[in-house]
Amino acid sequence: MKYLYGDSAEFPLQIDFLGLLDKYVDTSVSTIKLENDVFENKEEIMDRRRLKNSVMTEIETFHFAVIKAISEAVGKSKEPDKIAEYSQKSKDFLNNYTAEGKKRFSNEIFQEIAQFEKEIDETDELNRKTLESFFILDPIPITNKEYIVKAEKKRYLSKVQNECEGDITYIFNIASSNIPFWSRSVKASDFLEGVKIPAKMKKPLLKKETEPELKTLDDYTLTNLVFSGNELEVVFRKNHDIQSERFRLKMNFIEEFNAEVYYAQRNGVEKNIKGDPKLKAVLNILRLQEFGDAIVKQLTDLYGERNLLESLTFKGKDVFEENLIFDLMQKMAVIFALTITEIKQHAPSKSEISLKIEDETGKRKEIYRKIYLIKEKLSSIGEKGDKLYELLEIN
Repeated sequence: MKYLYGDSAEFPLQIDFLGLLDKYVDTSVSTIKLENDVFENKEEIMDRRRLKNSVMTEIETFHFAVIKAISEAVGKSKEPDKIAEYSQKSKDFLNNYTAEGKKRFSNEIFQEIAQFEKEIDETDELNRKTLESFFILDPIPITNKEYIVKAEKKRYLSKVQNECEGDITYIFNIASSNIPFWSRSVKASDFLEGVKIPAKMKKPLLKKETEPELKTLDDYTLTNLVFSGNELEVVFRKNHDIQSERFRLKMNFIEEFNAEVYYAQRNGVEKNIKGDPKLKAVLNILRLQEFGDAIVKQLTDLYGERNLLESLTFKGKDVFEENLIFDLMQKMAVIFALTITEIKQHAPSKSEISLKIEDETGKRKEIYRKIYLIKEKLSSIGEKGDKLYELLEIN
């Protein structure tokens, strides 16, 4: 399948951009409506708190006025000693009644606030799921991708973090157990057999001089992995015990390959083996590069199993906690506008934006979206929708 502009020139992105635009519009309308509900609920919470503070102040004022009036009445009485006993009972009754009233009113307010907070949490979860189905499409250019894999007993917890244009970052959990390779503890030999690393200097039997001791990684288990950009860091342990004998490999694939290797005996401190010239001399860098390439190759299958949106941030702030969905969608509209402008320059009609699909036989089919229908959808969320339409630069 091949994508072309409306005038049959090749479309650089080679994706169903119009389908993605539909998804963007539907997602914007849905999530912004829900976010508006969140704003309303938060305003209700603020109103309840203001009401609580106001009523508490009024009760205190009333309580003070009555106590003062009782005291003044006692002071003016011709029989102050006799009335004092009854005035104290009145004060005690008032104190208890006021305290009970304040408590009851506060509880009612807190229950209302708790209900609003529950609704906010439920709305945020709906928005998370909606944005999950959108961002799993990788709708905007990714500037850096970071895999994180960590062993937990005999399984792996995996996630991928995508940093994108517009200071947008999202993290997906990965169902690594769905992939046979990652569904059990992975040994170094599963990537590449026979990788040997000089771990330390040893003194062979019947020899006076020490020499490098080469250890084969085959039976060591992968317990930690981070791959970001062109940098890979992996930890292989003799077993899952955190204090077990281990190797830590840091590889850099930028231009000329480089690797740092750290080794620690059980309960020991990691040491860079390059710090010993004799160990460094027998370190096989080419073999490590081959090993690193084999590890990175296995990560590509993980990406297809991302399934749960763990977090979404815009300009370093949590989109849900800070209620930044509209801000996020505005930024995405600006990013989308660049492609929309290019499509319009090749479009045969000003009333629509269009692309062409060419199949394996060379047969072509036009796909298009009427501009007024996009505007109508966005108009359903009022001024915010009008703003998104403006930023998309469809007209």
